[in-house]
Amino acid sequence: MAILEVEDLKKHFTQGDLIDRLLGRVRIVKAVDGVSFKLNRGETLALVGESGSGKTTTGKLILRLLEPTSGRIVFDGIDITRMREGELRRLRPRMQMIYQDPYASLNPRMEVGKAIAEPLVVHGRASWSEARREALEMLERVGLTPARDFYRRKPIQLSGGQRQRVVIARAMILKPDLLVADEPVSMIDVSMRTSILKLLLDFKREYNMSMIMITHDLAVARLVADRTAVMYLGKIVEIGPTEDILHNPGHPYTEALIAAAPTIVRGARKPSLRIRGEIADPSRIPSGCRFHPRCPYSDGSKCVKEEPQLAGASRMVACHYPLTR
Repeated sequence: MAILEVEDLKKHFTQGDLIDRLLGRVRIVKAVDGVSFKLNRGETLALVGESGSGKTTTGKLILRLLEPTSGRIVFDGIDITRMREGELRRLRPRMQMIYQDPYASLNPRMEVGKAIAEPLVVHGRASWSEARREALEMLERVGLTPARDFYRRKPIQLSGGQRQRVVIARAMILKPDLLVADEPVSMIDVSMRTSILKLLLDFKREYNMSMIMITHDLAVARLVADRTAVMYLGKIVEIGPTEDILHNPGHPYTEALIAAAPTIVRGARKPSLRIRGEIADPSRIPSGCRFHPRCPYSDGSKCVKEEPQLAGASRMVACHYPLTR
C-alpha cells in the first residue's frame, strides 16, 4: 500500500525585482517540472542526479515545506497539497526531514538534549520531564554516550558526525512514517558514512518507515534504496528497482552518471559514456528532450522537437531511444 503518492508535482520560482516585472524581464525557474511517483510503506526510494536537477526541492515539496505551483501530494490517503498549516501540523510528526548540513540544522545556543526532546513537547507527545527521559534514551540509541554528558553539550562541542546523529535522533524520536533524508552523509567523514547509513536503516526497519534518500552518490543509493529515480532538470527520466538500473541503465543520463562514479556493481560492465557540458539553466529548459544538448545519442530531430514521457511498467524510462543490453 502506498504511503505517498505524488502526481505531476511542479514548483516554478519567479526571479526578478519590481523593475524587471515592469519591463517584462521576469524569469520563471522550473525547479520541479512534473514529478510523479508512488512510495510504498516500508520502502526506500533514492532520488539521484546532478546538483540543480530538483532533488532537494522535490523533497521539500513532499513535506509541504515549500508550496507547490501545481500537482498533487497524497500522504497515507490524505490529500495534503492545499491543506492549511493548522491541519497539516497534526500530520507533521509523521513526516520528518534530515537536512544535508548538520552544522546549520541545530540551534547553536540550545543544548543538544533539549533539541531532541523539543519535538515531543511541541507536538504534545510528552511533558518536558518525559521528553528528557526519552531524549536520553535516544542519545544512547544513536551512539552518543554517556547520554547525560551529551545531553548538556552545545552543537559547537560536537563533530560533524556527532551533530548528524543528533539530527537523526531529533527526527526519529517522533517515530515518523515518512523520512526525507537530504544528502545525510555528504558532509560527513568517509569513515563515518557507513555507520550513519546503518543507523538510518535500523530505524527504518524498526518503525517500518518509508524513506526518500536524496543523494548524488549512486553507491549510497545502492546501499539503502529498493528503487531509484533519476532526476534531470526537474523531471524523473528513469525509475525502477535500484539493482536493475545500476546493472542495466535505460536512459543515457543514467548511464553517464554510472560512468562518472567509482565502480559500484561488482562484475558489471562499467559504461564508458561521457556527456558534454553542464546541466542547463532551469529557466531556459531546452525544447524536446531536455537532455538532448548533452546526449551523444540525440538524433537532432525527434529528440529536439518532442519531449519523451516516462514509459514502462516496473521500470520506466523517458527516452525516445532507450538503451538496451
